[in-house]
Parts: sequence; structure tokens; C-alpha cells
Amino acid sequence: MELKVCEEKHKRLEEKINVHDIRLNDHGKRIDKIEQNQSRTDAKIENLCDQLKQLVGIMKWYVGLTLGALVSFFFYAIQHNLFK
Repeated sequence: MELKVCEEKHKRLEEKINVHDIRLNDHGKRIDKIEQNQSRTDAKIENLCDQLKQLVGIMKWYVGLTLGALVSFFFYAIQHNLFK
């Protein structure tokens, strides 16, 4: 009688171990997918940062040229007596 009980317990333990192994393998696959998505996201963020740096440079040039044009206009206006 005890032998059957031991065999049944052993069988249930093996089933639980198999279930846990399957779960661990599934979790490993999920972690791999998450890591792949994270690396893609990191690459996209780096590209966005580079684009923002370029945009900031362009905006600096735009502001500089606009201020230069304004100063030039005021010199022109003063020289030609546009302000009376």
C-alpha cells in the first residue's frame, strides 16, 4: 500500500516539475522578446535624440539669421531716415 502512495506522490511531483519547466521555458521566451523590443526601442530613442540635436542646430541658425536680419533692417532704416 505504501509503495502505491509513494509512486503516486512521485508521479504528481514529476508532473509539477514538468509544469514548472514548461513555465520557465515560456518565461525565458517572453524575456527574450522583451529584450529584443527593448533594444529596438533604444535604437529608436537614439535616432530621435540625433534628430533633435540636428533640429536644435537648425533652430540656432534660424534665430541667428533672423536677429541679424533685424539688426540689418534697423541700420538700413536709420541710414535712410525711415524713422522720423
